[in-house]
Amino acid sequence: MRLASSSGVKGGKWSQLLASLLPGIFLIGYNVGTGSITAMSKAGAMFGTDLLWAVLLSCVITYYLMSLCSRFTIVTGMTLIEGIRRHIHPALALFFLLVLSAIILSALIGVLGIVADVLQVWSATLLEDGISRNWCALFTATLVLGLAATGDSRRFEKLLALLVAIMALAFISTMVMEFPGWRIVLGGLVPSIPDSASGSDNSSPVVVAGVVGTTVSVFVLVIRTGLIKEKGWQLEDLATERRDARVSASLMFIISAAVMITAAATLHDKGIQLNRISEMIPMLEPVFGSFALNAFVMGVVAAGLSSHLPNLLVIPWIIDDYRGVTRDTRSRPKQLLLLILTIFSLLGVGFGGSPVFLMLISQASIAVVLPVLLCALIYLTCSRRVMGEYRNGMRDFLILAGILAFALYMSAQGVQGLIADLGWL
Repeated sequence: MRLASSSGVKGGKWSQLLASLLPGIFLIGYNVGTGSITAMSKAGAMFGTDLLWAVLLSCVITYYLMSLCSRFTIVTGMTLIEGIRRHIHPALALFFLLVLSAIILSALIGVLGIVADVLQVWSATLLEDGISRNWCALFTATLVLGLAATGDSRRFEKLLALLVAIMALAFISTMVMEFPGWRIVLGGLVPSIPDSASGSDNSSPVVVAGVVGTTVSVFVLVIRTGLIKEKGWQLEDLATERRDARVSASLMFIISAAVMITAAATLHDKGIQLNRISEMIPMLEPVFGSFALNAFVMGVVAAGLSSHLPNLLVIPWIIDDYRGVTRDTRSRPKQLLLLILTIFSLLGVGFGGSPVFLMLISQASIAVVLPVLLCALIYLTCSRRVMGEYRNGMRDFLILAGILAFALYMSAQGVQGLIADLGWL
């Protein structure tokens, strides 16, 4: 058990505050990226504000789980995957490695495809024939690969903080301009599962599970433990960690709710079901007018980079977590793996798959895996052998039982939707 003193952060008060918040900002950039914007926009377009309650509940759950996972890493010095391998069974850790890798592969194609589609539409306003989708994808993938190959997490954190700010500004300003009224917004906080909407490529259960899966994300919890371990935070940093988690979860809700409300006000009323990424452009027209396309491009590209970059790194990271070694993407084998993942995503885009459809499938799959990870987390954090005096009490156990019940329900929604959308039956 690790109880050494914290190394602290050098610099002035503001630089210390920013450094202490960067892990949470990093996770906002990852979590509220293209996948989340797609899921929230799709939900708003199909159901209006009816799923705002799911976003709020998911963000509260995310805050609690991020703090719990951070406490696990601070006390044990292990990432979540490493803890599962050492204290439960290597086979379960390998299961998570393989399943999460498979989900990430579809997300890599989906995110890159969305960014490529947006850049292609934008380039057509500047050039007669525009730039082909594949060339846009190649440019984006090469840029992200170059950033990922440096292996500098601090650079990633600062870049994502900037991208999150751009993305948040675009959608929050539109929400303010097109605010549908408090009665409609507060009505969306009343729990209900909306009926299926015609004209959508994705079924209603997939959209519902996608909203939860992109917020209470297994990847956020796994990545969080690695970031806390890299920071070297100790028991005396628990207050800083909780503040960081609060900021992260609060901004996740504000940005996600802004996207959903904007989609409800601009797309739902027009009957647009959002099957193509270009259908999102009207969301920003009320604020930006003729500049809406440019604003949309900046927002979506920012969101795309802020999610595609960590997506590319997740598989090398969880491999290192499984092995129990320090995360490092600068070794030759990891550089080769990053190149292979980039080529895979480019081939996926080249074959012309629907990026919106793929992103919703990916987010719903996360909701399906979540209950299994929660069971492992409950075991680890309730174990005296693992956590010692810092193990969960009865209050935490009851909270986790409630979260698990919610996750199981959403997982059932995800399975039902995946069966329908993928045509398994």
